[in-house]
Amino acid sequence: MTQYIIKRILLLVVTLFGIMVITFVLTRLTPGDPAAMKVSGSGGGGAQGVGGYDDLVEQNRRNLGLDKPWVLNFKFEDRELRATNAINDYLRQAKLWQDIGTKNLTRMTTVALKPALDRYPLIGTPDDPVPTDAEGETKQMLPVEKQKERLAEMLPRLAASTDIKGAPGKDKPDEAYEFWLNWYNENSSRFSDENAQRVVNEYLAASNDSPELERLQKEVLQVGGFGVPFLYEALGKDVETTMRVNRALESQTGFNFVVDDAEGFEAVSGEVEGRWRSWWRRERMSYVEPSAPEHIYNIFRNTQFGLWVAQVVTFDFGDSYIKRKPVLSLIGEALPVSLALSLSSIFFSYLISIPLGIFSAVKKNTPADKVVTVVLFILYSLPSFWVAGIFILTMTGPPFFDWFPTRQLGSEGITLEESGFFRWLPDRIWHMVLPVTCLTYASLAFISRQMRSAMLETINQDFIRTAYAKGLNPRTVIFKHALRNSLIPILTISAGLLPELMAGAVIMETIFTIPGMGWLTFDAIVNRDYPVINAILFFSAFLTLLGILIADISYAFVDPRISYK
Repeated sequence: MTQYIIKRILLLVVTLFGIMVITFVLTRLTPGDPAAMKVSGSGGGGAQGVGGYDDLVEQNRRNLGLDKPWVLNFKFEDRELRATNAINDYLRQAKLWQDIGTKNLTRMTTVALKPALDRYPLIGTPDDPVPTDAEGETKQMLPVEKQKERLAEMLPRLAASTDIKGAPGKDKPDEAYEFWLNWYNENSSRFSDENAQRVVNEYLAASNDSPELERLQKEVLQVGGFGVPFLYEALGKDVETTMRVNRALESQTGFNFVVDDAEGFEAVSGEVEGRWRSWWRRERMSYVEPSAPEHIYNIFRNTQFGLWVAQVVTFDFGDSYIKRKPVLSLIGEALPVSLALSLSSIFFSYLISIPLGIFSAVKKNTPADKVVTVVLFILYSLPSFWVAGIFILTMTGPPFFDWFPTRQLGSEGITLEESGFFRWLPDRIWHMVLPVTCLTYASLAFISRQMRSAMLETINQDFIRTAYAKGLNPRTVIFKHALRNSLIPILTISAGLLPELMAGAVIMETIFTIPGMGWLTFDAIVNRDYPVINAILFFSAFLTLLGILIADISYAFVDPRISYK
């Protein structure tokens, strides 16, 4: 049994990878550009005065990772290339890109100083590496003199030394360039990984009452982006260190993860650490110099498919393109709603169907069996959306009966925390009656027919006839001997229950305005929300394979003749 389970789990991993590949390809081949759809979905807001529609689409493609190759990326990306790209953005005409470049350069600071000094003398020359778009067209850059002024203005900030007196301003860009080039050559030892590690270690080791703490904190800011990797490595050692690292990273990067710190930093340190680790996975290459093996690894990793696989492995599916919230957060909000519906429906389906199937088998070809069969197949033939519409018309208000609500799974203002369990539960049941009934009735015929067929096959076997011949009570024969051997078809059907819990019920959730997994899935497909689609498909595939594995293992428990060797 153990070897069988291990083999099946390994097969599950391989199958999941295949499903990931298929899902990725299908979402990329589907017509439409999600970057453009995201702009259109926001009404093009902000396009005026910041660079226009094309610039917003380009920004979205970059943010979503859609500017990278699908599978293989031979453009080695490191901190120098990222700094160069930030400089190019900073010198473009569109204010949108100027702001993006400013933000990225300010975040990287000292890491971008050397690339900026190298770029300055090339501006306006034939060797100027002016960026181009995907079609090879040159991007709109500022006039040469304006580029020099802007870059000269940025150099003090990149040096993390804006308080140095006597430095020429942007009105004398060439002199400013010469000043900061000489300053960099004199202080180049400060901008090394070795010095950054030393400064960070001293800063983290200093006690809270040390008079040197303020000086060390300033030194950490002066080494700038070179110190970020070493700060990140110290995350999670203890609460005090994490708090100090968080303070330094906020000052360096400008990111401020707002958390509820009413109970002190210790209560939220885990959340803060998790957010920084998620940020680091996206921004690591802005601060480190990859080794040769890492460059080879990034050929596969720094691609659209590589980013998707990394998200799956770390269970960090990113943010929704449309709702701009973490995907797992959206699933966490919708899944309990669908679970309440699906689990209730499954419970009542099996609770009613299995006894009906046993009854029909025992009373085969009797009037009672025929009546049950006719009623179940009439129910099976009624479309659930039609029944739901009839329920809403007749049971939710005038001109008929005002018995049940028409939408949601709870009344406004009634929550478990505020209203208490004994007021919340009846309200929840009241709202669930109609949708659960619509989800349940159609499955009664199918499950009960499966149970009836399996039971008929079992009660006609020799060991059942022998049990009757021995004089055993018919109830004992049916429920102790026949039922267990008739459950294999039911277990096979139950393999699909786990993915059903994840998928939700699109039609019922839409009709009754229930924000569950079905609603979330439909909305993601309509809006080409790739992160949400990929996450739901991945979890659904995983639960499908897991359900099949559990069903297979269950066979051995209900039928001792089955073994796995």
